[in-house]
Amino acid sequence: MKLKDEKKLDAVIAATCRLAAERGLFGLTLAEIAKAAGIGTSTLYVYFADKEALFNEVFRRAKRDAVDFYGGEVDATAPLKARVRGVWTRMLDHRLRWHDEVSFMEQFVGSSFMSDESRAYSSRLSDGLMQIVTEGQGAELLKAVPAPFLTSLFIGSVRETARLIRAGAITDTEESRAIAFQLCWDGIRS
Repeated sequence: MKLKDEKKLDAVIAATCRLAAERGLFGLTLAEIAKAAGIGTSTLYVYFADKEALFNEVFRRAKRDAVDFYGGEVDATAPLKARVRGVWTRMLDHRLRWHDEVSFMEQFVGSSFMSDESRAYSSRLSDGLMQIVTEGQGAELLKAVPAPFLTSLFIGSVRETARLIRAGAITDTEESRAIAFQLCWDGIRS
């Protein structure tokens, strides 16, 4: 059995994300991914049995990296609004820097490729944001509505702000970020 080369694995993951962002997830073949990664299709099968296994691994890695990035540098002792702003800002920065990975994740979550294991993994990694929402609702600082509504509004605000910046509709300045965050905050606070 051949040993797996981490550089090749990283190239496969990067190629998968890039192709999904450029052309969409559906219709991608393992042969196209292998070619874009600079390896043979037979080598790709050393790493993954099929496309579903590949996509689930790409998702888990991208999700883990994203959550690690979101949670970095957020002061757990700061007031709730400051923590929410910190996570919002980190999520926006992540979307702007790692567009291909984010694009892959968004397409994957709505696909039939997502395994129950990946769903459970995603749910576990989302616990940090849910804890902030639960705390904010407990302190009556955030709207007393089902938490998925608040997290959807929050994530939607980040996604659309990143889209506007990438499209050039708004300039990425502290002022535009402050306006976008304030609109999000006004939507979720009590």
